[in-house]
Amino acid sequence: MAGSSGALIRRGGERRPAVLIAGLVWTFSGALGAAERTADVLAVERPASLVIFNRYQQRLSRDEERRLEPYVPMIVLREHDHLGDGFTPCAVVEIGGEEYFLLRDEGGGLAARGEAGRTLTYRNVVILGDTVELLRGRALSLEPAGGGKEMRLGTGTRVLRVFEQGGKAYVRVPSGSVSYGWLALAGTARTTEWRDVERPATAGVTAGDLLQRLRPVVDRANSSLRQIYASLSAGEGKRSAPPSFRLSLTQGEIRCLLEPAPLAPSFSGSMKVLVAEFERVLGGTGRHVTLARGEILIPLH
Repeated sequence: MAGSSGALIRRGGERRPAVLIAGLVWTFSGALGAAERTADVLAVERPASLVIFNRYQQRLSRDEERRLEPYVPMIVLREHDHLGDGFTPCAVVEIGGEEYFLLRDEGGGLAARGEAGRTLTYRNVVILGDTVELLRGRALSLEPAGGGKEMRLGTGTRVLRVFEQGGKAYVRVPSGSVSYGWLALAGTARTTEWRDVERPATAGVTAGDLLQRLRPVVDRANSSLRQIYASLSAGEGKRSAPPSFRLSLTQGEIRCLLEPAPLAPSFSGSMKVLVAEFERVLGGTGRHVTLARGEILIPLH
């Protein structure tokens, strides 16, 4: 299964809050129950060669670098952004449920300290993030992400399905010489080939699990803001950049805030809409949502 080679593509005031709040309510009402999340995914042969910062915007430790296996999938959250200094350009990605920052060079490509090797980009794929167990049925073989000889997977093998494209799932195999690859799994529910690995509703819910539930909500809210601002700009004959909601994972909590921050007081109604939707999608996880100082907070402990 091949993606497009090369790095990620280069990128070439609050108004009428009542209208914006109404737009967000309409967006959520039309999308309740929608669980499918789509995103771009980047996979690099030697990801540790990239200049990567962790969620605290610090250089990775040796242990963190060792966890960056060949072709580890990086879900693109924001293709073009900046570090907290407001100056250093980067791409923001999710790896294993946590945020990382891939620094960009002067030309807009991904900065690297050495030869990163083959780079693959998969566009607008369906994010899965579940674990399945392989059952008796036809023989199942893993096609390594970087190419090479297929590897037969035995009955009882558990794999993490990261995303799906073209009828195949990009999976992580917990053990073996190959960690990531493509697997053709027939059907979208339990079949003779595989079954879901059930997990208790509240036990073992990780920060990555919570982020996976929250991001589609934030994506819909930001999409609504972009559409509304585009409509308002067209009517007034001038272009105005829309604000956007941003999720971040810090030590001990998940935060959602509006950027630019000075606009947050004018969007208090929109924030309340988000709080209600967050509560809905986090139902059964044991996590609760609070709104304080213009930020939505979800404690992890």
